[in-house]
Amino acid sequence: MIALVFRYDVHEVEAFEAVYGPEGAWAQFFRSGEGYIGTELLHDVEEPDRYLVIDRWESADAYNAFLAAHQEEYLRRSDEARFHYSQELRFGTFENIWHADSPAP
Repeated sequence: MIALVFRYDVHEVEAFEAVYGPEGAWAQFFRSGEGYIGTELLHDVEEPDRYLVIDRWESADAYNAFLAAHQEEYLRRSDEARFHYSQELRFGTFENIWHADSPAP
C-alpha cells in the first residue's frame, strides 16, 4: 500500500473540504480507479487553515495507471481546485512497511 501525502493552506474551508474530503470530488474521481483504497482529510487543530490529505492506493503501479488513463481530467480538476487553497505542498509518496504476516508493532 502507498499513501500520497499533501499539505494545504486553505482559504475556502468549506469548499476545500467538499472537494478534498473522503466523500469529496477527488475521492469520487479516484474511486473509478482500480486499486484506490480511500482518502483521509486531517484538519490542523493549531492552525485552522491547514489540512493534510492522504490518498491511499494498493500500489504505485495502480496509482500511475490511473494517472495515465485519466491524465487530461486529472489536470483539469487540479487547475479548478487551485481556487480552494493558497498553497499545496506534496510531502511525498510513502509505502507501508508493516505486513499482515508480521506481528503488529
